[in-house]
Order: sequence, then structure tokens, then C-alpha cells
Amino acid sequence: MTRNTLRMAAVSAMAAVTLGAGAGLAQASEATHARTASATEVSLSAAQARTFLASPTVKAELSAKDTQSVRAVADGKATKAQNRGAASSAVKALYNLMKRHGGKLWDDAVKAAKSGWGKFRGYMNGLPWYHPVRIAWVAAGGEVQYALWSYINSLF
Repeated sequence: MTRNTLRMAAVSAMAAVTLGAGAGLAQASEATHARTASATEVSLSAAQARTFLASPTVKAELSAKDTQSVRAVADGKATKAQNRGAASSAVKALYNLMKRHGGKLWDDAVKAAKSGWGKFRGYMNGLPWYHPVRIAWVAAGGEVQYALWSYINSLF
């Protein structure tokens, strides 16, 4: 092999690695962007809204306007704005409920949220089944749960 052949092989290999890594990064960037976009468009199903409204401790955390939007989703008569508002209200109610129970629950929840989504979800699922925060957590559904984790994670 001549020197030029080795150089051309090295340049070709570097170009292939660079383009391959660039394609992988582009795909990762698109996946992150898709995850971020889906996180901002959180929705609440009718069943989740009904379960959410059935809990008196959760319902106490909702304002009149929030209750109206969650009820519209539960009845299946919600507009797009009410769907987004209901999901936002659910996140806000869960957050306020966690803050109200405060103390060890709040500190441990923030610590778990900083450790990642899996740790936070595990901590929340590990609460006793009768705990008001756990009841609201289960009623809220996956998208609202992830939005709550994202919100708490962004604060700290």
C-alpha cells in the first residue's frame, strides 16, 4: 500500500465515523425534542378526571375554575384549552397537596426527583395506598405524573 492509499482510507474512515456520530446525535436531538414537545402537551383522560374529582383532598386543592375544567374533561365536553387547563390543574393540585403534607414527604420527594424520573416514580408508588398524595398520584395518570416530576425537577 502506498502512502496516499493509507491517507485516503484514514480520511474515509474519519468521515464515516463523523457522519455516523452526527446522525446518531441528530436522532437523539429529535427524540429529546419530541419528548419535550409531548411533555408540554399533557392531557388528562375522562376516567382520570373523574377519579381525580372523587377524592375530597384533591378536590380541595382545585380552584373553582380548575374544578370546572377538570369536570368538563370528566364529562367529555372539554375544549382543547380546557384539556390543557385540566392537566395543568392536576399537576398544580398534586404539587400543592405534596407541599401541604410537607416535612419528610416533601423532602424525600424532592430528593427522589433530583435523582431521576425512575426514582421519583418509585418513591411516589412506594407511599402507602391510603395516603392522600398516593391516591392523587395514581388518579392523575402517567402524563401528569411526568409533568409533576419535570416541574419539581425544574425548581430545584
